[in-house]
Amino acid sequence: MDNPLLAEKKQSTLSPGLLAMVAGAFFFSLMALIVKLLNKFGTYELVFWRSVFMFAGTMSILAAKRINPLGPAGSRVLLWIRAAAGFGFMSGYYYAIQHLPLSDAVVITYTSPVITAIAAALLLGEAWGKLDALGSVLCMLGVMLISKPGFVMSAFGFPAEPIPLNGLIGAVLAAVMSSAVYLLVRVLKGVHPIVFVNYFAAAGIILGPISSYLAGETWSWHTKKDWPLLVLLAVFSVAGQALMNLGLTLETAAKATAMNYSQVVFAFIFQTLLLHEPTDPLSVTGSLMIAMWGLIALVKDSGSEKSDQKNEATVP
Repeated sequence: MDNPLLAEKKQSTLSPGLLAMVAGAFFFSLMALIVKLLNKFGTYELVFWRSVFMFAGTMSILAAKRINPLGPAGSRVLLWIRAAAGFGFMSGYYYAIQHLPLSDAVVITYTSPVITAIAAALLLGEAWGKLDALGSVLCMLGVMLISKPGFVMSAFGFPAEPIPLNGLIGAVLAAVMSSAVYLLVRVLKGVHPIVFVNYFAAAGIILGPISSYLAGETWSWHTKKDWPLLVLLAVFSVAGQALMNLGLTLETAAKATAMNYSQVVFAFIFQTLLLHEPTDPLSVTGSLMIAMWGLIALVKDSGSEKSDQKNEATVP
């Protein structure tokens, strides 16, 4: 017979899946910090070099573990689609980081769980209840406070300066593409996490130069100080991707994506202590409102788990 005290203690601690998501969020925060430091690179050039180093690392890991880098035969088309969505996410995210304050870029990008919840309801038939609606409203209001559209701010008498529109578009694009990535990872649950990252890197190598050419970016050889940062960018990306994919396979989407909001905390720390970028009360308030969705997702998911356990206990 299980000890109820031990069971309660076990439930009160973070599961391996949630710990993996928090660790992944930390590595992604370090990745975002390095992108901010590498502001001499064009967006697609940065994605390309990151992908090159990532691909070398993931192929080495897959070879050491004797895992087929192509993944399961029936999943390869979806893996390429997921990789293309990941490229869209990373390009939009890097662009937003380069054109917005770090915390604003991170916060707007991580409205993706709301988009994921809506898309999952429409495409996968998942429930979308009152708490989901509340989280969506909080996120939309939060983005409005951070982006500070002129017509809204003037209507309420706030003279706040709006953030650059191009950076906002990049962050919103990243949020949409991130939601597509989450949904496809859930569909492809039997795939090894490093295989996901390997496809992602391959897509960056192929699509990066093409997108750079179409965008008219100019590439140049950079200083010796840049290359160690590029290697670290790839290392942090591989670690963050692998841990995120692991967390998504071990936990429900609501709990796993809620842990991603710890990036907001890391981003504010890096922005204020290391980058010395200014912020304002409206951005802080908007960030807190968006982060509230993480708590709402945890409350919702915990409530559904308790309900399921109660139903199981009453089954004869």
